[in-house]
Formats: sequence, structure tokens, C-alpha cells
Amino acid sequence: MTTQELLREVLKDETLKEKYGITEEELSAVSFDTTSKYPIIETLKTVIQLKDIGTPDTQVFKNIKTNQFNIH
Repeated sequence: MTTQELLREVLKDETLKEKYGITEEELSAVSFDTTSKYPIIETLKTVIQLKDIGTPDTQVFKNIKTNQFNIH
């Protein structure tokens, strides 16, 4: 499964639409080549990309904490 396929699969979760108010149209437009206005989408993309290149979980967590949530 490619990173794009994995992202598409994750985006099928109804929680994204319900909890974050993301429309089906917005979800279908998500890609690694564009930036979403939804931080949760950018966080999911970061996790998928980092895990795809074999980044350890602790480093993924540190990356998200620092870059997505600006916690140092």
C-alpha cells in the first residue's frame, strides 16, 4: 500500500467528517502535494510520511509535538 493509498483509507473514517466538520469534497481533495486547512489532516499526513521512511515512533511524536502543535 502506498502512502497515498493509506492516506485515502484513513480519510474514510467518519470521525473526520463528524468531529472536525470536514466535507467529503474536502477529503477527496487531500493529497501530499497540497496543504490542508485542517491541522488534523496535516498531522495524519506527517505520521504516514514519517512511518513510511521508517522513523521510530518516539521521533514521530517529537516531530508532531514540535511542528504541528508548536510544543517545545
